[in-house]
Amino acid sequence: MGYKIAEEALKRKHKVILISGPTNLTRPKADKNISIQTADDLLKELKREIRSADCLVMCAAVGDFRARQPSMTKIKRKKRLCLELIPNEDILKKLSKFHKHNLFVGFSLETENLIRNSYLKLKNKNLDLIAANSFTKYHNPFGNNKLDVNLIDKNGDVTKIRNKNKAFIAHVLLDKLEELWYLKNK
Repeated sequence: MGYKIAEEALKRKHKVILISGPTNLTRPKADKNISIQTADDLLKELKREIRSADCLVMCAAVGDFRARQPSMTKIKRKKRLCLELIPNEDILKKLSKFHKHNLFVGFSLETENLIRNSYLKLKNKNLDLIAANSFTKYHNPFGNNKLDVNLIDKNGDVTKIRNKNKAFIAHVLLDKLEELWYLKNK
């Protein structure tokens, strides 16, 4: 989804800084491409780049937890293995102090109470817009599936997008962002 949003923004002549983890997808030719490996890398790069950005779109599926001691070698099969997990930083919350003059957009993946939980996330992280995806047996936002997405703004207004591909969703999302930018700066 992030690559489709970057492609749409580039078509509209916006300057794009793309921060991306490992993937087998072809990376869009952004104005600046930054490769990362971990959630900590992502936070470090975002802190460096956010000061010059008008808008932050965080569609990364950053895990809430990580292994306390990652292994750089293969862990051999054992009868039992116990991993200790520690929380990753809440990246959007950590960056909220930079939110004064730019727009913040987040993504939400929920298995229940999609609109309510996503709206709470929007408020808790002080976002301008959130793209809410449900994850169920019948709705999987990963891969090339057609999606149902709800764009929720800070007023609680919901734009429903049904059974569309990621390029279409990126187009509608950028339309909404440009409208919010206009309203914020008029």
